[in-house]
Amino acid sequence: MKSMKAFVEDESGVTAIEYGILAAAMAAAIGYIFASDGAFISALRGKFQDIASDITDAGTDIKK
Repeated sequence: MKSMKAFVEDESGVTAIEYGILAAAMAAAIGYIFASDGAFISALRGKFQDIASDITDAGTDIKK
């Protein structure tokens, strides 16, 4: 009976399960954000294009 009570009261694995659920929820949210072609992706794509353009322009200025 003592061992059964100790088993029921043992919470050592609960934290690992909670972290697993949290990680799965975060992965789902990140997947949703990057899978859709919404405003976030468009803004991110635009910023990367601006950076690429700036790098290209800087390389052109050096060659002159």
